[in-house]
Amino acid sequence: VIPDYSELGDGCTLGDRCTLGDGCKIGNGCTLGNECKIGSWCKLGDGCTLGDECKIGDRCTLGDGCTLGDECKIGSWCKIGDRCTLGDGCKIGNECTLGDECKIGDRCTLGNECTLGDGCKIGDECTLENLKAVKWCTLGNVDGSGRQILIVWDGTQTKVRAGCFLGTVEAFAEKAASEGKHLYAKMIPAVANILSGKN
Repeated sequence: VIPDYSELGDGCTLGDRCTLGDGCKIGNGCTLGNECKIGSWCKLGDGCTLGDECKIGDRCTLGDGCTLGDECKIGSWCKIGDRCTLGDGCKIGNECTLGDECKIGDRCTLGNECTLGDGCKIGDECTLENLKAVKWCTLGNVDGSGRQILIVWDGTQTKVRAGCFLGTVEAFAEKAASEGKHLYAKMIPAVANILSGKN
């Protein structure tokens, strides 16, 4: 379904049962898979490709050459830079911003108001919640338990995501030390300092 006042560029291909909201502008050479749903007042740049069953909220902007895998969901008021790639099953919250050439793996989740700079890369099945990420790293299996720890620096402060814990490096180190996990208590602050340029 394409409203009369929406614009579809040259050479576009829309799959079966696609829906565009009011005032959408779809750039030249875009491809939308089956059952895609684009909210009102969205803009897709030239050469974008959306897999099957993608959903984009209202007033979103995708830059040129973006690729979304199957079953991706993007909230409202999001801005995605040029040549970004989202894997299958990604969920992006409201008011998120991704810089140019970001690459997000399969089944990742970004909460509301997340910001990623240019060229950021996130592996499969990662979660970021209301964070601005300038640099980050993921440590896996530090103590042999298979546990993953995400360390994110937003340009001013560093936060740690480990299981149910989300907080500052200091709070994480204090908690780890109180539980007798001294390797975590020493290693995570050291990695955080390298990430933020303090070392």
